[in-house]
Amino acid sequence: MLNRLSDNTNLTFLTLLVFLLVALSRLYYVEHFAVPLPYWDQWDAEGDFLLRPWIQGTLKLSDLWQPHNEHRIFPTRVLSLVIFEITGSWNNLTEARLNILLAAAIPASLVWLLHRHGALFGKRYFLLIVIIAQFALPFSFENLLIGFQSQFYFLILFTVTSISLATFHPRSIFSIVAILILSVVSVLTMASGLLTPLAVALVYLLNWYLNKTNSLPNTLIINALLIVIAASGYLLLPQIAANQVYRASNLSELSSAVGYILSWPIIGSPLPAIVLWLPAVIVIPMLTFYKKLNRIDLLMAGCFVWSLSQALAIGYGRGQELTEVASRYTELFSLGLIGNAWFVIRAIETLSNRWFQILLPIFFAIFLDGHMTHYSYDMHDIRRNYRLSLIQTANVSKYLKTNNKSYLQQPKWQIPYPDPVRLQQLLDNPTLREILPPSIVQKQKSGVRVN
Repeated sequence: MLNRLSDNTNLTFLTLLVFLLVALSRLYYVEHFAVPLPYWDQWDAEGDFLLRPWIQGTLKLSDLWQPHNEHRIFPTRVLSLVIFEITGSWNNLTEARLNILLAAAIPASLVWLLHRHGALFGKRYFLLIVIIAQFALPFSFENLLIGFQSQFYFLILFTVTSISLATFHPRSIFSIVAILILSVVSVLTMASGLLTPLAVALVYLLNWYLNKTNSLPNTLIINALLIVIAASGYLLLPQIAANQVYRASNLSELSSAVGYILSWPIIGSPLPAIVLWLPAVIVIPMLTFYKKLNRIDLLMAGCFVWSLSQALAIGYGRGQELTEVASRYTELFSLGLIGNAWFVIRAIETLSNRWFQILLPIFFAIFLDGHMTHYSYDMHDIRRNYRLSLIQTANVSKYLKTNNKSYLQQPKWQIPYPDPVRLQQLLDNPTLREILPPSIVQKQKSGVRVN
């Protein structure tokens, strides 16, 4: 009884510790570098197409899953409405603060699962470094500072939950129903949400092969439903002609783009991808062949496959002359890097060869060096974006006070929307103007320079 109480206490402490470390880190960046002013897509997708019709009583239920570029962002829209109903204001800073809780819940959930199933001991504690780094550092500053980017956190949470249910409770009717619902909602969260049911389907197949926890017919039925959901998600993808030019046009472009993506956070060379992503590619089949894949291995295999498929999808969709990985995409690789770190440790444990002991320091040296190097670039971009945000806020504030449209006729990035004419229309809308944060109207900032 005392041992169980002690284990529960340790589980709660470690989970809360990870949650707080990530939450406090992200809170620092939000409080220092985020602003209340809505930004870019928020003006149309959130302001004009969601909040305005909601206030005017014209919003239809189907509007919640209408396309937004290539995505459908259903949970993000629902969250925006909830926040507005509670606060009565349309404020990016409020949304960014709430996203901190969503983001911190992901590493806390992973640590809870690992500790709950006795998977944290010895060298495995090194995994905490990767988990915390992937969610506490500011490399995904676009998602971190813009509240409208909550779809990334929703998708990762839905994915971790679905894979966990398929791993630990594959036969439960409740789990199966929850997985199917989460898979549908994932499709309505982001375009790449269709990869979630496919990753879960792989976990079900591995679970059947290794443990025979489900009969083959039941496994095939569940997988068929998951594949139907994924296929439906693919058919629902909006075809945007302007985005076609970014797609990889041949295998060479695709492989180059994927190598570049998988090398992140290292900049400028595809070679680190071998160290950062090859462990899972080798160890998962090996453990599967010898039937030594345990429950946590299944969980991490699902996470790895999901992130790898995300990288492949990005490489195909944005592979035309790819020169950098957009900040907003980088969090999609977190589950895969965590999975690879896990399988580096499992390789050392399973193969019991002293030469494999060197894998751990090599992996972590490349991982940490990449993040430390990337951090300076990230902070440079964050500070520059913040200075621009202050200029954008000042220009919008001056226009609202004077109605002088010259304040909106500014160079690119000095107003929070790409089209000054459209921005003026939005700002002139009395419904939207009324719900903007008071500080935007009341407070002006001048003399802000961009270096």
